[in-house]
Amino acid sequence: MVMGRALYRCRGRGFTVLELLGVLAVIAVLVALLLPAVQQAREQARKLQCQNNLRQLGIGLGHYQFLHKTLPPGAVAVTVPVNVERAPEGIGWIGQILPQMGEQAIYLQVNSEEPLRSFPSDTALTNEMTRAIDDKDSLSAGSGESDAGKFSVPGHPMMSFLQCPSSAGLLGKGFSSYAGCHSSGEKSINADADGLLYVNSSESLEAIPDGSSNTLLLGEGSERLPGQGWLFGDRGTLRNGLPLDLEQKANGLKQQTVALASAVTDAERPAVRMREGLKVGGFASRHSYQVNFLVADGSVRGLSRQIDAAILRQLISRSDGGGVVEF
Repeated sequence: MVMGRALYRCRGRGFTVLELLGVLAVIAVLVALLLPAVQQAREQARKLQCQNNLRQLGIGLGHYQFLHKTLPPGAVAVTVPVNVERAPEGIGWIGQILPQMGEQAIYLQVNSEEPLRSFPSDTALTNEMTRAIDDKDSLSAGSGESDAGKFSVPGHPMMSFLQCPSSAGLLGKGFSSYAGCHSSGEKSINADADGLLYVNSSESLEAIPDGSSNTLLLGEGSERLPGQGWLFGDRGTLRNGLPLDLEQKANGLKQQTVALASAVTDAERPAVRMREGLKVGGFASRHSYQVNFLVADGSVRGLSRQIDAAILRQLISRSDGGGVVEF
């Protein structure tokens, strides 16, 4: 009888179903309150890493400027405007600053005269990207001339300072999350843009008409309309000053490089591809509220997506003549 009473007392000390449900409810509320804070902290860390990547690229460009007394050309090309449907003729600004970024080994694999022959090692070719063009039907935009034909783009070695943590893997290892400021408005990549990086450019950080603290140099490139890889000077590494809010919406829709209507015939398709290949696009980000930019003076700023489009154009143009812009 005594043992039975002791056992009864032990059983009576347990939790009831209502008490367990109450504890679970409290835990659920605490998790719901803490989860946004944890996610916000993680995003803040990713944003800081993204800004650090831009800062590193700024240091590399600064070292290049010190050695050559000029910034690297945004793109090296003879045939303009640059079209992603043509075989690239030269390398872009990222490929030229590899030694300044501590990537001498990768730089030695770059073939500046024949860039498609770069990265010949087996490991670099594991992520091969192929872009084929029909010799007979493809036409240069507006010229009526036949394009160079089929070509293959080799896989690029991955470099962490080119990958924004918030968008890493969305484009692929061979692409850059960051692009140079090419033109203040939508314009095909050419030699007459008003940004700091364009075809065969030779701008200097010390001679920017609007001043280095008032001109943007790099920014987070939109994921739509991808280029051929970080080595080349095309829309993958150069972007234009489109309104950030509109570009962000288009970026979120994940528009494809070529959106061909069903009404386009097979004969018309190559010409449409060439025309679409001239589009460049703007800047966008996976971060909340802001898009990170590198200013020509080396500082990094997060610009609101709601920034006035006219102010953004002024900041990207190296010589708009509008004076100091508050941003």
